[in-house]
Amino acid sequence: MESYTYQVRNTLDDPKFKEQVKDADRTSVEKVIKQVTEWLDNNPNAELEEFEQKKKEVEQVWKPIITNIYGSGAGAGAGAGGAGMPNFTDDNPSDSTGGPQIDQID
Repeated sequence: MESYTYQVRNTLDDPKFKEQVKDADRTSVEKVIKQVTEWLDNNPNAELEEFEQKKKEVEQVWKPIITNIYGSGAGAGAGAGGAGMPNFTDDNPSDSTGGPQIDQID
């Protein structure tokens, strides 16, 4: 979860995207990231469902912004997910980097 918020923050600061993000949107994302980061610091032993809920809170603010940027062509060429771009299709809240996954073996 913490790596997810770092990815969002890094993408937000990426020079390729920085000019494309409106100030109001930037403020909204920074606010939710700050709130979630503080919550994470204060709740290291929270349940998985709580972590998933916090990730959704960030996604609700971030996803429309980044989708709009990619839809306008600003992120073209970065490919699906792009450098530093969080993987929104991954349902695993512990690793949204799109990296290798360990499959559960019965």
